[in-house]
Amino acid sequence: MRFERKKTSIIVLLFVASLLIVFPFQMVKAQTTTVTVSPQNSTPVVGQTLTIDIQLNNVQNLYGVDVTLDWNPAYLSLQTNQSFVGTSNGVLDSPVLVVQDTASQAIGEYHLVATSYSPAGAFSGSGTIGTLTFTVTSAGQSSLTVSSTLASYAPNGGTSEVIPATDVSGTVDATSTSSSSPSTSPTPSSSSPTPTIPEFPLIAVLSICVILSSIAIALAVKKIIKPTYVSIIKPQK
Repeated sequence: MRFERKKTSIIVLLFVASLLIVFPFQMVKAQTTTVTVSPQNSTPVVGQTLTIDIQLNNVQNLYGVDVTLDWNPAYLSLQTNQSFVGTSNGVLDSPVLVVQDTASQAIGEYHLVATSYSPAGAFSGSGTIGTLTFTVTSAGQSSLTVSSTLASYAPNGGTSEVIPATDVSGTVDATSTSSSSPSTSPTPSSSSPTPTIPEFPLIAVLSICVILSSIAIALAVKKIIKPTYVSIIKPQK
């Protein structure tokens, strides 16, 4: 009996330990800091206006940014650019010192360098670093390559450190005319639509596993510690 109870306790502890490993991993994964071009993929037509945002997501303790966006000037012509450092929908807490905020159509590059300064605190969260507006001049493909360096807040005159972040670039596939073709009479399809299987969030699946495993463990423990009945037969005289 004692051996079975000890065995069940070990199983429970191993199960709980696995949950303590899985759940924090999922939380860290969801909190990855990214600098992203938005939209990442677009298919505009020549002559069309295209607006590109540089978004910062899930950052903590931010005090300075150095961001560059490159494009191909043969296909995209920059019209306007605007930074959003120190604003309500942007990044960095005020006051902010803008060290560099330049754009060059000749080489196809936008460069922003800015930092908060005292008495500003550190910025945490998500926001827009800058917005650029282009006119599509030629058909072809242009990459929108973003590269960034993020600096942390260093209190009491300390040294700032680089905040790890993932840069997510984009692509523009410009066409000379609209890709839509004249509509034709639809051809009836004999095949039935393929049913789609809904996807469940990983956290929900893990929660269901926790509930089912808890029920199974409770039943197993109940079965192990269930009292046994010993019949006492009175000897005959």
